[in-house]
Amino acid sequence: MSILEVRNVSIRYKTGDFKDIGLKEYVMRKLTHNYTVNYFWADKNVTFSLEKGEMLGIIGSNGAGKSTLLKAVSGIMEPTKGTVKRKGSIAALLELASGFDKELTVKENTYLRGAMLGYTRKFMDDAYEEIIRFAELENFQDRPFKQLSSGMKSRLAFAIASMVQPDILILDEVLSVGDGAFRAKSEAKMRQIIGGGAATILVSHSLSQVRQMCTKVLWLEKGEQIALGDTQILCGLYQQFLDKTITLDRVKTVWGWLNGHYDYLVVGGGMYGAAFAREMSDRGKKCLVIDGRALLGGDAACENMNGVTVHKYGPHIFHTDRQDIWDHVNRFAEFVPYDGGFGETWQGVPKDGYTKMVERMLEGIPTVTCMDYRKLTDAFPGIADKVVYTGSIDGFFEYSLGHLEYDSLRYELERLELENFQGRAIVELQDDPAGCARVIEYKHFLGEKSAGTVVAREYPQEWLPGRMSCRPVGGARNTKLYRQYLELAKERPDVIFGGRLGEYRDYTMAEAIAAARARAAEE
Repeated sequence: MSILEVRNVSIRYKTGDFKDIGLKEYVMRKLTHNYTVNYFWADKNVTFSLEKGEMLGIIGSNGAGKSTLLKAVSGIMEPTKGTVKRKGSIAALLELASGFDKELTVKENTYLRGAMLGYTRKFMDDAYEEIIRFAELENFQDRPFKQLSSGMKSRLAFAIASMVQPDILILDEVLSVGDGAFRAKSEAKMRQIIGGGAATILVSHSLSQVRQMCTKVLWLEKGEQIALGDTQILCGLYQQFLDKTITLDRVKTVWGWLNGHYDYLVVGGGMYGAAFAREMSDRGKKCLVIDGRALLGGDAACENMNGVTVHKYGPHIFHTDRQDIWDHVNRFAEFVPYDGGFGETWQGVPKDGYTKMVERMLEGIPTVTCMDYRKLTDAFPGIADKVVYTGSIDGFFEYSLGHLEYDSLRYELERLELENFQGRAIVELQDDPAGCARVIEYKHFLGEKSAGTVVAREYPQEWLPGRMSCRPVGGARNTKLYRQYLELAKERPDVIFGGRLGEYRDYTMAEAIAAARARAAEE
């Protein structure tokens, strides 16, 4: 049962030039209707509820309406519209350093603040030593309050306010007071209060704090409720918004997608995942595609640097002998011929890069980047009937039987203020002292014209979990382990494992697309 219910709360402030004039002038202007009144909505139709033991984090930019909403929830002000229903006692830690008398001593102010919060004299007599000890002010009790630093004042206010066990607790940027040690102590105190069953609201600019402590999140921007839900998902989207890698409109669109239901959740926006999603979508099935990286395309992902199309994870040349696959990819990209020495009929590189090609493959299909599969399915466990998983099969089962092995490469990118560095796309090296196997100059794949150039040096490296996984190593040990994971996979008939990592196969891009289309035909 909810202990706090906020329904369609809107809060309006009156502004205008009447605030800057005296009473006499105000009366005269009012009589002549010669004054300006404007209205500003600090919060608009905010709705949420909290149960015992829940902690709601409120996030949003400055001016989002967070503190105003807290004042309405705590009863300091009445909402213009909507309702706030509270059950039980409430304690609000707002504007910690306000409400003290700077001329009184620390001890006198402690009792004064306690009285303001409704504590009895006996309660304060019993709690005083604990308050002073918690605030770390034992040597300042008889000092005038005005001699304290702002941090000391906040510590004292926090110590006083946190002495009770309320049913509803409201915290506005109060866990950031003091040094690291005190912040840890104050967080522990809040956890104790929450553990006692308090329903808690926390406003904090510290996303890590919100991630660690809150059971759900409310996101406000300019008074508008953007989203209410899973802490990890919304904090991730909010960080992207702060980094300016996603717009607010895009956030709203993504949040709407995540709250939908799909026939297939496709994990991975590489060749296999994109091809499968395209096939099933063309057949009328609903698909949601997610990828943990910021760019689509898997290991073939591309971005523009200094006017050069750069393959972020090493050079990728599309090659195939299959007419149907070549015709398929040419629906989504114009290919520039490039002879990679593969001996196949069609070889080339997409003019706009592989990321643009995959984006076109997924046109009209909900697609979310920078999204972790585990966090998504934890937040929305029933989001799809089936999962198409193109990550590593051993990773899906949390490496419960051990790690499969891969070859690995490391790339060092360098922008050069040169029109041309080596005259061709790839130069193989022999016995390089630094261990570099080849040098790639990306502009020569497409014949791009630019004042500068981008070069990548490729180094073979030992594969370790977390490093780039290129080709499956194979061998008896890995083959046996993969078969054991296939046995585990039989327990998950709702999951289709596909692609180079999911099937532990050294697919080319064309082979991955062909395999995905074939698998889709079986559905």
